[in-house]
Amino acid sequence: MQPLIVTQQLAPGLTSFQLNRPDRRNALSIALMDELCDAMEQLAQQPTARVVMLRGAGTAFCAGLDLHEASNMSLVQRSAECVQRTLTLLRESPLVTIAVVHGGAYAGGAGLMAACDIAIASDDVTIGFPEARRGLLPALICEVMMTKVREGDLRELFLAGSMIDAERAQQIGLLQQIAPPVQLEVKALEIAHSVLAGGPQTIRATKAMLNAAFARFKNADARSVVATHTDARHTDEATEGLAAFLEKRDPDWVQPTRRNKDGMS
Repeated sequence: MQPLIVTQQLAPGLTSFQLNRPDRRNALSIALMDELCDAMEQLAQQPTARVVMLRGAGTAFCAGLDLHEASNMSLVQRSAECVQRTLTLLRESPLVTIAVVHGGAYAGGAGLMAACDIAIASDDVTIGFPEARRGLLPALICEVMMTKVREGDLRELFLAGSMIDAERAQQIGLLQQIAPPVQLEVKALEIAHSVLAGGPQTIRATKAMLNAAFARFKNADARSVVATHTDARHTDEATEGLAAFLEKRDPDWVQPTRRNKDGMS
């Protein structure tokens, strides 16, 4: 069985974690998130580890939560807790996390990117938050998005649910760097080595300082966020939205296009 996280040592202090579900566009299953979190925690214990580059195998960085798995109501709580744990680890780990994004990052996948310290993407990437179109709430990723994106932009992303390109994502602060696809790897390594040029303990202290400065929620609030997500998952719209997605149709709240007398839309 193939590992869900492929680990590669790129240089002293620099490790790559690759999400490895290319057939599902690296959708966030419970097993994948558990494996990623375990790998992050183990690596953080190594005194020489300093930087993690997070990538996705195949055609996309991450399509978000595994909605096939998420349609199983018995797994809702476990899945939500895994997402919360993953985002928290990426943000609060003493390691510097760099998201290297290609193809697409959607919903929880874009949240994964936002949870990293630095995000770089290819200039042809697409990013979106279609949760509302599935009858879901982006409760779990809202906190990390608030640390990167202004309120007005965040409202547009979550409420309109439209896709944005790399240029727009950089303008609103969701991406720090963009590069042509053929130069993405080189640019990511340049950023990683710039981090490695800093004093190891100083970089860890700097990240801790930044986390403290931008902290918004206490542990009790984190539990509340999970509760908000799981409560929303039990609504009729969530049930219909997930069913529509899996059946590749519009949910019942989307009205069919009406045509005029000439047959034009």
